[in-house]
Amino acid sequence: MDRRTVFAIGILVLIFAVIIVYEWGGTWAGVKVTMEQNKVITAKLLEENKIPVYMFIVFTIIDYAKHSWLCLLLAFIAAGALQEFAPRNAVIKLMGSGRGFTPYVVAGCGGPLLSMCSCSIIPLFGGLYKRGAGLGPAITFLLAAPAFNPAAILLTLGLLGWKFAIARIMVAITAGILVGYITDRVFKNKLPLPEPVRIDTEVNGMLQENQSFGKRLVNMFLYSWEFVKMVLPLIILGVIGAGLVKAFLPPSLIIKYLGNGVLPIMLSSAMGVLMYTPTLVEVPLIRGLLESGMGTGAAMAFLLTGPALSLPSILGVCKIVKPRVPAVYATFMWICGTIAGLIFWFFVPKF
Repeated sequence: MDRRTVFAIGILVLIFAVIIVYEWGGTWAGVKVTMEQNKVITAKLLEENKIPVYMFIVFTIIDYAKHSWLCLLLAFIAAGALQEFAPRNAVIKLMGSGRGFTPYVVAGCGGPLLSMCSCSIIPLFGGLYKRGAGLGPAITFLLAAPAFNPAAILLTLGLLGWKFAIARIMVAITAGILVGYITDRVFKNKLPLPEPVRIDTEVNGMLQENQSFGKRLVNMFLYSWEFVKMVLPLIILGVIGAGLVKAFLPPSLIIKYLGNGVLPIMLSSAMGVLMYTPTLVEVPLIRGLLESGMGTGAAMAFLLTGPALSLPSILGVCKIVKPRVPAVYATFMWICGTIAGLIFWFFVPKF
């Protein structure tokens, strides 16, 4: 292994280590104030909101920035590092199409170690896909990483119990691999090859791999900036949309229609697909809803689709692939959330 490869791996490991420490630190801090948060959340859910619509949008943007700015920043840097330093052949070997289920297992089990939310994972999804990963494995990575967030699993164990925690692990990995595989089959040979992210990487005719470390670091940040311009505007647009959803979907209405039954589970799964929920916030939110009468099946459906998807993430992905791709995987993820909720409700009818 040459020095450049070691250097590239070191950069990526450092970035991901910061993300993991940040997320896991938030988990342990959340466990310490669990019951106090639950009481506050439950009380808020039972109140009728009287504030203007635009304030929901403002609060949603502030909440998004507060919870996601660091992970999103590091994710853009990591995406740039993948473009500049990750050997294309290695990416294709690990996550390329036409290699059976191995790339899906790698994406489904490796991605969650990053502990990132549905929006922060978008730059990495784009980086892998444009560097040679297959569409199916890349989508598995996109969905499984936030749904099977180890920090959130620990919080689920502490707040909701071992049944919810084990079920969440099983459905997150299974749904991520299944939806990624199905989406890949749906669009097999129907999409053009992904266009690589392009920047000026030559200096006096010198090839990229022969440039100095300093120049390659500059290239890395230039790639990161290209991903920022590509994805961030649509993520912000999606956050605004999520604020509008909160404004016109009062918490009291959510509690009323998320009890037991097929329709509540379908509704809960659909809410998870569209609503933005910051990483780790979904667990105390569900705890509060369960204490207010939410059904166990509806809770499991939201625990799958809520962290994995959101309107901001769906819109952000539209700048990397054709819009019909996220439309397809979001639909299949909603179906998986509904099925997971029904199965969990059958085995665990009460909280």
